[in-house]
Amino acid sequence: MGTLRAEWTKFSSIRATMVLSLAAVAVSALLGWMFSSSAAGEYATATPQERLDFQPLDMSMRGLFIVQLLIAALGVLVASSEYGSGTMRASVAAVGRRGRLLVAKAGMTVLTALPVSVASVWLMYTTGQTTLASGGAPYLMPGDPAVLRILLLAPLVLTLLALFGLTLGFLLRGTAAAVNVSTAFLLTPVMSGAAPGFFRELMSTYWPSMAAFRSVSGASELPLWAGFGLLIGFVAVMQIAALVRFKNRDA
Repeated sequence: MGTLRAEWTKFSSIRATMVLSLAAVAVSALLGWMFSSSAAGEYATATPQERLDFQPLDMSMRGLFIVQLLIAALGVLVASSEYGSGTMRASVAAVGRRGRLLVAKAGMTVLTALPVSVASVWLMYTTGQTTLASGGAPYLMPGDPAVLRILLLAPLVLTLLALFGLTLGFLLRGTAAAVNVSTAFLLTPVMSGAAPGFFRELMSTYWPSMAAFRSVSGASELPLWAGFGLLIGFVAVMQIAALVRFKNRDA
């Protein structure tokens, strides 16, 4: 607990982490409004068949694929900020055990990323559905099973992606490099629409981050536990790799 309190002191004293947390929430509201406003405009001029195929929840939550980049970057900063400032050696000396320090940073990542993720997802949903309703398009109330699944499980996916960012911070030891790698990793399945059909299906079904998001939204061929399991297993492997590297290299 003492190590965890020390991590909170370091986290809250770094301006970039606090700004990034607030930015993730603010951007979520903005994206929910933007995508839903555009979708409401398209619905007004849609054909009867297009109106039947209209998916209000998917339309309003498209911004999650952008917000995930900010949440992953938040995890990156928990580790990379100490390498950038040169305080990692002092942290290792103070804690004594590197494994304990990494666990404390992982705990700090979860304790900060989870509330930020909850606020981001819920605000995006509220802003998006309110915008659709005001624009005369169909919308979903919070009691809908699909909405409940998104509101309860999407923050967990984002929190796992923050832990993924943390591992990159330990593995690459630099904010710019880790953020660039996480961005490329998370956007690869989103950009796979231009790929051949087989490769596109493979990416959308089994890429860890996409598998979890599609399972949560109910759009995946995989059951919910399998989609989540892919992401959890991937993050666990990354955490082990980060621990091994952290233990075997100078801080």
